[in-house]
Amino acid sequence: MAVGEEIGAAVGCLTAFRRPAMRASPVALAGGLAFYPLVGLALGAVAAAAAIASEAFAPAAAGPVGVLVLAALAGVRETRGLRATAALLVRAAAAAVLPPPARTSALLVAPMLGAWAVVVECYGGGPAAAGGVAASLVGRARFREFGWASVTALGVTLGIGEPIGLVVVLAASLATVAMRVYAYRRLGGLTGRLLTATRELVETVVLLTLGILAQLKT
Repeated sequence: MAVGEEIGAAVGCLTAFRRPAMRASPVALAGGLAFYPLVGLALGAVAAAAAIASEAFAPAAAGPVGVLVLAALAGVRETRGLRATAALLVRAAAAAVLPPPARTSALLVAPMLGAWAVVVECYGGGPAAAGGVAASLVGRARFREFGWASVTALGVTLGIGEPIGLVVVLAASLATVAMRVYAYRRLGGLTGRLLTATRELVETVVLLTLGILAQLKT
């Protein structure tokens, strides 16, 4: 399996550019899970750059601009409505209170951990409740995908500073496990909608956690 096809599948599943995922084989879709955190980190880099650029003329809006750029890059997904809008507002509010260095780290780490959470959800379990692309992902992650994704996501997160990194990893992990328990208890498994919801929930939790920590330091 070509690594390029797997990376394309990851990009198609996590961004508004969905065509590579639609063309990818089920094997490539599953293999692409290994690259999810890297794609999330790349999206975060674009969002962080947009926030830095906007700071020159609208400092107070820099954080929300970064969050909105992330949402635009992800495109319209399965989760919509009041809850999705509320989560987006929480992320924007949390990013708004972060000082510039912490904001950059948050915009890098949040989408990366959100993407990693999807890999965790796809490791183990079964795709009985999933359809479409999600059927090729849920329960299809092997140790290769889980291991590479975890090394990337957790290594970068802990690199921002051990105490804060550990807190962020713990918060992201608890949110991921909570969504998994909910999915299997209430619906009998994960669906594409719930994978997207997991990603958004973890991004929200990470930004909110870092926002609260930043306020405690002031």
